[in-house]
Amino acid sequence: MTPRTLGRREFLVAASTAVGGFALGIGSGSASALGDAAAPARFSVFLQIDPAGTVIITNPQSEMGQGIHDGLPKLLAEELCADWNSVEIRLPTGDDAFVHPATKRHRTANSDSLTTYGDWMRRTGAAAREMLVAAAASQWAVPATECRAEASAVLHPASGRRAGFGALAAAAATLPVPASPRLKTPADFTLVGRPTPRKDSLPKVTGRAVFGIDVQQPGLVFAALFRPTAVAGKVVAFDRAAALAQAGVIDAFAVSDGVAVLARTTWHAMRAAAALASHPATVVDIAASRGVTTEGMRQRLHAALDDDLRALPARAPAGVKYDLAATVAAMAAAPRRQEWTYEVPFVAHAALEPLCATALVADGRATLWAPTQQPDRTRDAMAQVTGLPRDRCSLQVTFLGGGFGRKWETDFVRQAMEIAAARPGTPIKLTWTREQDFRHDRFRPAHVARSRVGLDGDGRVVALHTRITGISMWRYQNRPPMPGIADPFITGGLIGDRYALPSPCADFVETPEPIPVGTWRSVAASMNAFFSESTIDDIAAAAGRDPLALRLELCAADPRALAVLRQAAALVGWDRPLRPARRGRRAGRGIAFTQGFGSWCAQVVELEVDARRVHIRRIVAVIDCGLVVDPRNVEAQISGGIVWGLSAARDGRITFADGAVREDNFHAAPVLRSSATPPIEVHLLPSEAPSGGVGEAGVPGLAPALASALAQATGERPRRLPLIEHGYTFA
Repeated sequence: MTPRTLGRREFLVAASTAVGGFALGIGSGSASALGDAAAPARFSVFLQIDPAGTVIITNPQSEMGQGIHDGLPKLLAEELCADWNSVEIRLPTGDDAFVHPATKRHRTANSDSLTTYGDWMRRTGAAAREMLVAAAASQWAVPATECRAEASAVLHPASGRRAGFGALAAAAATLPVPASPRLKTPADFTLVGRPTPRKDSLPKVTGRAVFGIDVQQPGLVFAALFRPTAVAGKVVAFDRAAALAQAGVIDAFAVSDGVAVLARTTWHAMRAAAALASHPATVVDIAASRGVTTEGMRQRLHAALDDDLRALPARAPAGVKYDLAATVAAMAAAPRRQEWTYEVPFVAHAALEPLCATALVADGRATLWAPTQQPDRTRDAMAQVTGLPRDRCSLQVTFLGGGFGRKWETDFVRQAMEIAAARPGTPIKLTWTREQDFRHDRFRPAHVARSRVGLDGDGRVVALHTRITGISMWRYQNRPPMPGIADPFITGGLIGDRYALPSPCADFVETPEPIPVGTWRSVAASMNAFFSESTIDDIAAAAGRDPLALRLELCAADPRALAVLRQAAALVGWDRPLRPARRGRRAGRGIAFTQGFGSWCAQVVELEVDARRVHIRRIVAVIDCGLVVDPRNVEAQISGGIVWGLSAARDGRITFADGAVREDNFHAAPVLRSSATPPIEVHLLPSEAPSGGVGEAGVPGLAPALASALAQATGERPRRLPLIEHGYTFA
């Protein structure tokens, strides 16, 4: 599996034809047509067909467990009329041919793989199908309209003739590309919408799948880093001779983020790097981290809520206008005013596969094998670190053992390239320790939000102002500044976009801290859904309203929102009294609605509480994610998102002392185990809308639904996460 960058001629062939605004990547000049009869015919950067009839589809997106490895290829195979059993799927490289023409990016994030690449893949498959049909019709001297494609073959029903794709591919790949290939209607689908076994399951179960940590190369040397435990710590000095004296060590030298130790095995490298921490010659500087504590940061967050001068207005969703002066005036005139403050902590990504990458710098080229969510920016980083031209930097994307936004960052690939550049000709595999994975994460930032609401005499909302404060993710990622506008990563969905609320307004006060932050699964929604949906529940309680009825009233103009809420309510019998709890326990039920990533989702949590011990009876989720490619994968993703959200809501937190993380492994920052997972029911609503994302859609609604259920059961609404902060434990 040798990564390479497409040559200029190949790239021009692959990206030559535009259809409906999408570069199909289809054109003449396949390998077969150019003289190699045994090679696959190349229809596109995504599609090749070999003489045996194997349909080879390269998925442009990184597979990190979300199922896109099958999802996008199924769309192409559907339009191609390929036999799914004859389809082979390959992982992407960093070639710029995969850059989407609309977004100008090649990255996997924001649950938008289907929405970004879905049409492109469908049109690629449809165009190739028509070319294969045309090739068969030409060979048989019959009109193409008398032929059809089916199960990786072209048929001519009138004569009974049949030709497999493998026999037709070489000729078909040289034909003109259809300007507007005909796409199937959902009624014609034979593959999309139906569950199929995932093609990456067997390789993963048998150990043949190559994750970042599995990469092997001849002469491979293993690397580990010594880094100070404080997030802003720097290594000032170390004893290289002492490191070289450790068993198995080959080399040791300073790099930008600490000391790289190279050894015969990862274990030897990690052990020698760890020994540097206690060596008397080792000097670290943690001055920038001293005094940075969780409690100190919390105090600054709460104080910032009253800093009106630094508050920046949020961008309002489409069709809504934020006007702070109007909101303040409406609030002042309201007969009743309420105020609530909510809080979420720093959390770690905690992907099962720790950060790792394998790099080689040799013969004026840089090569990288990495589990990355950003192939384009990773290649940029390779060029920046090595000083080589970008077209001499090749990337092979491996499977990702979890990503959740952490492998969006490029710090670990930069480190691997820096080490490899110092040892030209030697492939280097860098692997972080689990403790480093926690201590030097790009954490989801801790944030505090305050909602102020004005109610009329009948308990109806007349104004709502929500302010949030914390570290800016936008600024930390060095994105272009937006003068006078709040960080959209922080404020998106801070007030429920689908609710018709009068005089709403949201703003943000930045509170900088020396803690590295980044995007976490579902990004702003992971915290803002807790803030916004808890606010709706608090409004319902203050007004004496049923929380479901209030939501139905506020989103009356959104039929998809109404549908998921009503279906969730029907499934749990919301209009009936909650089933009594066992003796000595109190029962509660809570609901939450979230919309994002092109999907609408409602969740209900039913539970019982015995003193401070929580027993979750069941979690019910209803989702409308538009056109479903594989229902079982949607169910798996929503369930996985719920588990992720529940893990964070229960006991997910990262705390700091002098800028160093206290929770440095899974024992202190656990992820929910199967044995502790409550029953989860996922229901998909039929929809003809375009496909939405599901990898992140299940996360946001869990925490507010759980908090609402606890409020009903105990009479106390938890407004700070995680719930262990309130003394709760979970059965």
